[in-house]
Amino acid sequence: MSTSVASHTLINSPQSLTSIPHRFRLSLLRHALMPLLLPLSLSVVTAHADDTISQADISSDYLPHTTVDTIVVTANPLYYIDPSEDNDQYNANVATVGTKAPDYLENIPQSISVITQAKMEDLNVDTLDQMAKRTTGMRVLQNDDGRSSIYARGYEYDQFSIDGLASPMASINGTLPNLAAFDRVEVMRGPSGLFNSASEMGGVVNLVRKRGRADGKDTLKASVTSPFSFDVTADIQGRLSLDDKDDSLVTRNIFQYQQKKNPIVKEVGGSANRNATVYLSADKQLNDSSKVGVGYLFQNRQIIPNNGLPTLANNQLLPLPNDDFYGARWNDFNSSTHDIFADFQHQLDSKGIISAGLRYSDRDADYNYVFAGSALNQGKMDVAGAGGDIKETSLSADLNFSQPFTTQGGQSEYVVGTDYKRFNSNIARTSARGFVKNVTLAQLNDLSYIDLLQQARNKQKGYRFEDDDNTLNEIGLYAKVNYKPIKPLSLIAGGRFSHYSIDNDDKVKGVKGNHKDHKITGYGGVVYQLTPNINAYGSYTQVFMPQYETNDAGELLKPREGDQIEVGLKGHWSDTLSARLSGYRLNDKNASAPSKDVGVVALGERQMQGVELEINGEILPNWQVSGGYSYLDSKIKQAANPRDDGIFLLMPKHTANIWTTYQANNWLPNPLTLGLGVNVVGKFSSSQGIQADGYHTWDAMASYPFSNNLTGQLNIYNLLDSDHYVRVGSPNTFNIPDNGREIKASLSYQF
Repeated sequence: MSTSVASHTLINSPQSLTSIPHRFRLSLLRHALMPLLLPLSLSVVTAHADDTISQADISSDYLPHTTVDTIVVTANPLYYIDPSEDNDQYNANVATVGTKAPDYLENIPQSISVITQAKMEDLNVDTLDQMAKRTTGMRVLQNDDGRSSIYARGYEYDQFSIDGLASPMASINGTLPNLAAFDRVEVMRGPSGLFNSASEMGGVVNLVRKRGRADGKDTLKASVTSPFSFDVTADIQGRLSLDDKDDSLVTRNIFQYQQKKNPIVKEVGGSANRNATVYLSADKQLNDSSKVGVGYLFQNRQIIPNNGLPTLANNQLLPLPNDDFYGARWNDFNSSTHDIFADFQHQLDSKGIISAGLRYSDRDADYNYVFAGSALNQGKMDVAGAGGDIKETSLSADLNFSQPFTTQGGQSEYVVGTDYKRFNSNIARTSARGFVKNVTLAQLNDLSYIDLLQQARNKQKGYRFEDDDNTLNEIGLYAKVNYKPIKPLSLIAGGRFSHYSIDNDDKVKGVKGNHKDHKITGYGGVVYQLTPNINAYGSYTQVFMPQYETNDAGELLKPREGDQIEVGLKGHWSDTLSARLSGYRLNDKNASAPSKDVGVVALGERQMQGVELEINGEILPNWQVSGGYSYLDSKIKQAANPRDDGIFLLMPKHTANIWTTYQANNWLPNPLTLGLGVNVVGKFSSSQGIQADGYHTWDAMASYPFSNNLTGQLNIYNLLDSDHYVRVGSPNTFNIPDNGREIKASLSYQF
């Protein structure tokens, strides 16, 4: 198994060096530093053992008759991170989420996980929600793939970033991303008020795009899954110049198509779900110190929505297994997203970096489907439905400057910057209940087509209609300094000034609202190196979240506000293994709550606290592990609206997951990799009093390279075919059983 050397051997080098092989880069580093090290009597600097420069590596041109001790060169990994696809490790030492300049995870005083390309390939999952339910500390309220809700510390992730630039994410809009275009997924649990102020309390998800390389390998991959589905992927990269020696302009193009038959829907004649991704990118090295990149990402989903099962009349869940589809065969959901990216980076002579990024997103979604509208009573039920037409645009931009400087404790750095966000959504939707009553399951499956949204627009009885246009504009100024007064201690402080405006147009009520304000949020942290391998840390974060709801006077509610205190330990062993133990308390106030006098008021207050344990990497040669445990305790200090408060009942106190692989090099002519994992979820319930037992599911994998180019892989999900509910809701809907056993066979060819 290969070992990444990127994270702990990077230097503040010109960007043109990123295309030079590591061994040559280190050779240049040795030659450059030798004249400086000699006057310092060749003093030894301690760091990770894998980052050493031995005597044999030192050029005799500089030291013809000199013998030196082992010299270790370290530096902060500013400005560049090797792609995780360059190695087969589950551990990643460096991240950008929660910090503009890349930094080691042990130096960032918050809970961060990096899901590497190796883990994504071994698990062989396609969407963010599929990956999230196998990630420590994350809770997924499962729905159709790409339409689930992802939570951390009791709060839903309502945005996701690509290369640090945010856009909204909502399960009902189907905007959870596919993973084909991304090298790694960085997950921060808990708020990051410094760089993502107007965001949800649960944290930040940042996806890092794949970039092309002149000598990068092209890949063709095909998979077949039982119950029947298939997907094909083409990943093509390389130089765009006709000159074989010109590597300054490179491209990466990825095309993926997936077709998946839902066996439940199939029984009533519904069509298969379809999922497509197109990703195009180009990166240009302008000179030794500057580079620019552009990209385009298209994703499309066509789904037959399945809202799960109703309960019996006494609120008891239906026994499993249950393959009934409580919907009509014409149930339909479609979404398309377009993302355009541009970024620029320039390194100054001072080794500082100027970075700029831009992301524009355009999303369209429409849905029209029916499901059970009541509990089952002697095999019959009422019918409920949902219809919507969603148009959403977002623009995110960021400009920042990062600069390292030397202190007595070593290398410190500061970052200053400004960012801008504009999120606009135009949503027309309906929720309907009772427009058809007392039908059997067969009658529901065969229900004649109904355009639910049109019925609502026509003010038909039983249809609730909403039509809102909401816009958030925010511009922010931020600054952060990471100061090392002495070698083992880092003091981190930062602040953000945000000016925002909210515009709300309720077209049904004919009420418009506008609210402008500014917020100052602070951030502070401390990291102390207890041993060469273990750091202790603590941090305090403030965050706010504007609200679009209005009271009866048409006044927008003041924003929700929150803060978090977190303490913990982080361990790191070379480039191959890391571990984390975290404890936190998160407070949230001003959530919208109903009032008899003025409609809604901002007075809801909650407190989340818990403990998380996580480990990632190689624990023994050829044996990797990724997993952890999470404990969550939620308290509602002041009730808000029933839906939001009820969400916390769906958050189990205890969750755990572990995924491990072993590469056997001597069993067969080529290395065989075997994987096994389990996901454990404690008992949970809903605000409607529906209770579900805890559960655990097993996954397994085997991968074998038939040649240097051709690799076969077999994944089995829910290995033991366990029957259990992964989500519960109300007596009529969102009581969702887990998928049964799925077997996925893949062939991948690299050339």
